[in-house]
Amino acid sequence: MKKWFGFILFLVILLIGIYLVIPYYNLYQIKDQNSLLFEKDSKSLVIENDVPFSALSSFLVEKDIIATSKDIEKLIQYKNYHKDTLKKGKYLLRKSWTNNELVNQLFLMRNQNIIDLHVPSVIDLNSLADKISKQIFIDSSTLIELFNNSEVQKDLGFNSNTFPTFFMPNTYEIYATIKKEEFIDLMAKAYREFWNTNRKAKAKQLGLSQSEVTILASIVQMEQQVRIKEHSRIAGLYINRLNSGMKLQADPTVKFAINKQKLKRVLNKHLKYDSPYNTYMYAGLPPGPICIPEITTIDAVLNYEKHNYIYMCAEPTYSGNHNFAVTYNDHLRNYKLYKAWLDKEGIR
Repeated sequence: MKKWFGFILFLVILLIGIYLVIPYYNLYQIKDQNSLLFEKDSKSLVIENDVPFSALSSFLVEKDIIATSKDIEKLIQYKNYHKDTLKKGKYLLRKSWTNNELVNQLFLMRNQNIIDLHVPSVIDLNSLADKISKQIFIDSSTLIELFNNSEVQKDLGFNSNTFPTFFMPNTYEIYATIKKEEFIDLMAKAYREFWNTNRKAKAKQLGLSQSEVTILASIVQMEQQVRIKEHSRIAGLYINRLNSGMKLQADPTVKFAINKQKLKRVLNKHLKYDSPYNTYMYAGLPPGPICIPEITTIDAVLNYEKHNYIYMCAEPTYSGNHNFAVTYNDHLRNYKLYKAWLDKEGIR
């Protein structure tokens, strides 16, 4: 009897042991497996809203990162990660990661919040601060104060008028927790990379500083916001005016001076507004840009179209194109057609 009792006790203990060990054995098996579905060496996972680790495995299935949620869910539960949250942001996944490495790496990166920061082409530094503050954890007032800091401007080689030319509109991969000093360092690096030896040489050939090239680009961009292909031709026209000693007479600079960028029709009363940004009143380039132009527009200035055009006037249509002219008489004909069209359309 005692023999049978001992045997039964052994079986019970064995079964309990197997019951307790099997889950860990399963974990041991799945932890070193690779469940990632993508073929490339790496893949960016963009998370637009925070994801609790308790729902992470299902989320990864939805994003076609893994085929089934069961194994990853088991590892998350075993590691007691289910109470944590993966913050919204951008995460780089490696194809070589095992299931265990995937879970551990996402847990380690859960608060890193890598994002694609878009530095846009905008009208001024206040608008830039507003756009950037919505993407990172620095408020707009702090950024505005930073952008208006004369010591920061001076250390970087700019002044209050030219500082907007320091910013290169583009998309940058950063941590959302970036500090303001780090943001300036990021912009400085982007500026140096853009103004390489080749671009500096082209600016020198134009007889313009890097800031002056960007100032001219800002005028070109605001002059033509629809037909981008015209940028290099318009740049060539303004360069012809600068080289001949003629005033730029650019309507967008007047709109900037009177702070009415959406003004549809520039009248004589607007042309008489006294401002260093009014290129009908003052020769040469204005002291600063009238917007933060796109990189492509700066390149359009550096690679301007060589021609003899001195004048341009918008086509008498809604096409957004311009008519270009070499002589004033030809320009006058274009202008009369455009003015008549404006009157007909009731554009005041």
